[in-house]
Amino acid sequence: MNLRKPLILTVVASALVGSLVMNSFSATAASVPGVSSTEIVLGMQLPQTGPASPGYNKIDDAARAYFDYVNSKGGVNGRSIKLVVKDDEYKAGRTITTARELINNDKIFAFFGSVGTQTHLSVVKDINRRGIPDLFVNSGYSGFYTDPKKYPNTFGGLGTYTVEAKILGKYLKEKYPDKKIGILWQSDDFGRNALAGLTASGLKFEARKTSASFVAGTQGSIGLGTQIGQMKANGVEIVIIAAVSSATAVAYATAAALAYKPTKWAVISVGADSTTFQTILGARGTAPATSAALLAGTISASHAPAAGDADDEYIKAFKKINDDFNKATGSGKVWDNNVFQGMNLAYLATAALLGAGKDLTRAKLVSYLKNNGSKLSSAAFSPLGYSNTTHEAFTGFWLGEYDASLVLKPIGGTRVVYTTDSANGPVTVSNYKRPAIAADALPRVG
Repeated sequence: MNLRKPLILTVVASALVGSLVMNSFSATAASVPGVSSTEIVLGMQLPQTGPASPGYNKIDDAARAYFDYVNSKGGVNGRSIKLVVKDDEYKAGRTITTARELINNDKIFAFFGSVGTQTHLSVVKDINRRGIPDLFVNSGYSGFYTDPKKYPNTFGGLGTYTVEAKILGKYLKEKYPDKKIGILWQSDDFGRNALAGLTASGLKFEARKTSASFVAGTQGSIGLGTQIGQMKANGVEIVIIAAVSSATAVAYATAAALAYKPTKWAVISVGADSTTFQTILGARGTAPATSAALLAGTISASHAPAAGDADDEYIKAFKKINDDFNKATGSGKVWDNNVFQGMNLAYLATAALLGAGKDLTRAKLVSYLKNNGSKLSSAAFSPLGYSNTTHEAFTGFWLGEYDASLVLKPIGGTRVVYTTDSANGPVTVSNYKRPAIAADALPRVG
């Protein structure tokens, strides 16, 4: 009896099975853009140059630093994360072009952390039409997230401007019932979203008296003299700003030049980064001590610890990673809210990719976020609001004031996180307890 023939057949059959498995994996990887056996490619759009770039142009380097750290620990299920970034200059036309480049040339698996409301509006329909995951968008515009049937693949990276404004507005209305409250806002969906939230809280504004607007991106050329002059002339005592950081800096500088000193400034969080504020005013010749004095006492909100909270465990971990892995030079690497945001969103993206599993596809990632995203933890003191009915990100904010060293400190000395929704829900105290960060600063998913 010839025993060699079955043995040879068995070996050949085993080899064929192994070949089929390898070919099957290769075919699967090849069929998913941006995913190979060794790599996952993500694409980001943000203003690296232009009037809206200060501060925001640090988010990509910070996110890449965290991804590089993850890669140094073995990546996600054996794959390294590659982040490809395009400068859209905060111009919608440029955003359309760079999105096309990321999709067609760079073959990205998903968009990640793209910055800007009006810019992202120019591409969000096409991204969703193509079925590309649109992860952790750096915009709090509620219109991207509250109707998942409209944008099924888009998920927020900030709490909505409506949620934040409702919480801030309620506080201001109750704290300063006898003060005249006004608002300076950029006339796009960001500004309108914040205005809607403030109005929902019971605040009322009158156009050309207690409400002044400007076209986003024009603050540097127009100087906001007309808008700030209007506030002064109408005796506005509390000024709310719903605009990017560069506009906040211009507004404060203009007010100082006009000898206008409101009782309080209150700034929607994306426009309140202290490092960006001082950098912009410093370029105008304002000494750091002077700009610090201008911003001190400003009220703002946050969904996460203040970047200057040196005792927070997530801040400690992310700062160490930033020091070790952020390849930016000069001020680009300096720790602030924008660097922290980039790190935190990269942490969440890593968790989402881990949760979607080894057999990674776009559909599996989107499904995982819809069904499990609310269970993901991060540095935030609020959970993600992701579900089948909403793709809103952080649902809670705490309120603080900048102290003399420009650290946002909780009002009254104790951090209280408030939560609400982008609709007509009430503002209530959150009972969420943030999980601790792991010793290796890598996310864990169940």
